[in-house]
Amino acid sequence: MRAADLALLPAPDTYGPFGYGPWWLLGAIALLLVLAAYAFAWLWTRPRGILEPPPPPPVPIDVRSVKEKYLGMIDEVAQEHAEGELDARGLAQRLSLVLRFFAHESTGVVAEVMTLRDLQAADLPSVHGAVEQYYPSSFRRAAKHDPDAAVAAARQVVATWM
Repeated sequence: MRAADLALLPAPDTYGPFGYGPWWLLGAIALLLVLAAYAFAWLWTRPRGILEPPPPPPVPIDVRSVKEKYLGMIDEVAQEHAEGELDARGLAQRLSLVLRFFAHESTGVVAEVMTLRDLQAADLPSVHGAVEQYYPSSFRRAAKHDPDAAVAAARQVVATWM
């Protein structure tokens, strides 16, 4: 034999995969069984669909105490305005915020972050009407403003609520 022919022959101390007999096939089957077991466990234990907790039960609202609380807040804002701590713009902004928080606490609607159009769409007509009166004073410094009418409108919204 020539040297080139000898280079093509396998070395006597190496064995191909078929030289190991049926053991390599059993190892491959065992590996596939382990992978199948992991896949089965993952598919069997994963949550099905989107799981959402049930909504909490509605908490009963004591409307009388909520009204008293917010009428007191309106009185505080009116007192601050009477003492000169709030100008007309500050009064309108604070009354708007008080009414928005009142609507939120009374109905659960997140009214404190709503625009005027959102308040109208949220079916809060009395809050919408009062806040709409406060808009010119809230956003324009030179707007004509009647502080007594603004406080009276806020008190009326809270007093006549449901």
